[in-house]
Amino acid sequence: MTKKSKNSIIWKIEGSNIQTSHLFGTMHVKDAKAFRRLDEMYHLIDESATFATEFNLEEADHNLTAKGMDLPDGQTLEIILGEKKYKKMSKSIKKAFGLHLDFFKTSKPLLVTNVITGKILSDDMQSSLDESLWNYAKENGKITLGVETFQEQMDILENIPLDYQIKQLKEMAKNVSKFRKQILFIAHLFEEEKIAQLYKNVKKSTGSLRKLMLFDRNVKMAERMLPIMQENKACFAIGAGHLWGKKGLIKLLKNKGLDVKPIYRIIE
Repeated sequence: MTKKSKNSIIWKIEGSNIQTSHLFGTMHVKDAKAFRRLDEMYHLIDESATFATEFNLEEADHNLTAKGMDLPDGQTLEIILGEKKYKKMSKSIKKAFGLHLDFFKTSKPLLVTNVITGKILSDDMQSSLDESLWNYAKENGKITLGVETFQEQMDILENIPLDYQIKQLKEMAKNVSKFRKQILFIAHLFEEEKIAQLYKNVKKSTGSLRKLMLFDRNVKMAERMLPIMQENKACFAIGAGHLWGKKGLIKLLKNKGLDVKPIYRIIE
């Protein structure tokens, strides 16, 4: 048995003023390839008192989410893009993904991009990895928390400029093959647990929004994780793109005097 690499999506957190806890890097997907270490995660949840995702999944308001994904009144994708570009994009997306853009005429471009991303990846499991872990923790009587609030997540979505979303959608529709390869590459990096490369990819793709979508959130989450670990032994399931980097959760937790070490996946 050998270690596959120095990468890992499971990290142990220890320190003199906290209960030994664990950090899971996750992907918000149903693709079975993201579930390779599910049994290990379940075992660590069994040994913990508290389980936390990015936000409390029971606070999610699907009506509010849907409303937050609507374009401003009077706006449609056809108006924003222009009739000619809209028709060309519709044809491209339908051919590549079997998705009718007319169903999303009044939706923000971000929703279209997210739906297409979901279509590229497999839909093997009933729930995403985060939801599966959450449900397991609930069923086993664990304290379940959100490190952020649902409203904070919604505020982030509201602060992603429409111009940025339109640009992303145009780039995707212009080169569908490239976009597909990018999504599959990210999934591959997660499967191989190459979190440093995954972070670099996410950092590049978020561009000018990386402070809003990554760095500021990392600082907030690290601050809020500390008292949770002081109270109980905990497991945290956070998007894997938040783990690495000088402003990533692993580094921020180490800066607080904690010992953060990988738990490697062992290959037979």
